[in-house]
Amino acid sequence: MSIKNNFNYIKNEISSDGQLLENTLKLEILYKKYKYIIWTILVVVIFGGISYQLYSYYNEKKIQKYSALYSELLQDTSNTSLQAELKTGNPKLYDLFTLQQALKDGNISKFMEIQDSKSAIISSISSYYIGSFERDISVLKNVNKYTLGDLSKLQQAYILINENKINDAKVILGEISKDSNISELASLLSHYMITKQ
Repeated sequence: MSIKNNFNYIKNEISSDGQLLENTLKLEILYKKYKYIIWTILVVVIFGGISYQLYSYYNEKKIQKYSALYSELLQDTSNTSLQAELKTGNPKLYDLFTLQQALKDGNISKFMEIQDSKSAIISSISSYYIGSFERDISVLKNVNKYTLGDLSKLQQAYILINENKINDAKVILGEISKDSNISELASLLSHYMITKQ
């Protein structure tokens, strides 16, 4: 009985070893058939990973460089060489610097310089200030509705009230949502219109 068990055990082991050998041979045939594709994919994945790491490293160094340049420029705002370097290297950061200086000085020409900025927020802020300073409703209408839209409408209504265009001002104030943070100011301006009539 034990010889029979031993024989069955040996038979099962040989069978499993045979299956292992058979699977190994199939794998080897598959590798030989597709080895160029496998190596190409492996090389592409390794090259892609290295390229991504190098690109990330380069971007991080670039960000650090222009952040340091921006900080230095904030210390010495009249340094034109730093301004030129920042403008060519990182135009959006330069636009932010120009916006900061325009807000500080109230200089409308600086606002006009960045009105066509690639940054939607900076462009909207500069358009808002240009429209407000010049009391130009057409410029205020072009302010991005997601950044300063309601504030722009409030300013438009105020300009129209001063021009005695009360009905137009009511229409614009009606466009300001009740959920807006500026809705209370719009309500106060509506009450102010009553005194102007």
